[in-house]
Amino acid sequence: MSKLSSKIVLRLSGYWKMEAANVLLVPLLGAFLVMRADDTISLFVIATMVATSALLVIGAVGWRMELARLQGDKPLAEKLMRWLAPSQRPALIITIIGVFAAMIEFWRDGSFTPSAIAALVYGILAVLEYVNYYVAQLQHFDHAADFKRLLTGKGFRRPHLAKAIAKWRG
Repeated sequence: MSKLSSKIVLRLSGYWKMEAANVLLVPLLGAFLVMRADDTISLFVIATMVATSALLVIGAVGWRMELARLQGDKPLAEKLMRWLAPSQRPALIITIIGVFAAMIEFWRDGSFTPSAIAALVYGILAVLEYVNYYVAQLQHFDHAADFKRLLTGKGFRRPHLAKAIAKWRG
């Protein structure tokens, strides 16, 4: 394994785990903040949290697949890709459901209550995660080369997951 590959493996070894931990940590933080503000967590808020967490699951599996590929574990990479390849349409559907749930929660509350804010934040997070995995890589803050590319005006890259799925499909 080259020096560059070993750096990437080291980075991805922790990255997929962080993404997986966020599947639970991100909604738990929101639930804590809403309850701390003495507001209730409606089914609409839960729907937006589920949408965000579902996208984070896809991200965690995608990064784990990429790590397996880099480590030469082709059976694991293939197994994970078989799960990831058909994920885009369900991810889009659950993202749309999350956005509608956020809008309903906001309209239902009629103002910026803690639960309405949580629903809006999670709805936006679900959209951003979907775009980041399938449309355009939005995340540029965790890797210097990506951040430099963004600052130099070279635009957004196609996401790693979208490229991997397209390559796998042939």
